[in-house]
Amino acid sequence: MPAGADPGGADGESAAFEAYARDGQRRLYRTAYLLCGDVEGAQDLTQTTLAKLFQHWRRASRAENLDAYAKTVLVRTYVAERRRSVRDLIAHRSNAPRPQADPAPHADLRLTLLALLGELPPRARAMVVLRYWDDLSVESVASLLRCSESTVKSQCSRSLVRLRARMGDGRLYSTGS
Repeated sequence: MPAGADPGGADGESAAFEAYARDGQRRLYRTAYLLCGDVEGAQDLTQTTLAKLFQHWRRASRAENLDAYAKTVLVRTYVAERRRSVRDLIAHRSNAPRPQADPAPHADLRLTLLALLGELPPRARAMVVLRYWDDLSVESVASLLRCSESTVKSQCSRSLVRLRARMGDGRLYSTGS
């Protein structure tokens, strides 16, 4: 393909992608930040997602819900990259336990939760972010992550128990269930 050629084939498709990227980048970045927990990782994940969308723009632009399609690409990219990095980490990691820092009592709850989200495995973190932060239904999360609804329910339940335990007094944050 010649340099500067449009993989979509038409200037109109390229313009449509550019318009979507401008409008959707902030939404994608917000979810990416919640998944990654850091600015650089979120920026990289957002750009990777946009690059994949551009590469497959003809198919993506025909999606019934383009934002849902883009979020699916983002989450699946995140999970795949984390699996790869976890495998690398396991291969090179010592068995020494990491010291856990207790969140300061005056720390902003949001920052504390972001730090604790980082302790969850990538797939569980993605489920919690999509389910409770992005307020997606169990069915939508299951579809995005290609798993059963019962898997989403059980993983979210376990993750919430883990987050509550790390927050301190689990009874303080429980919903009574």
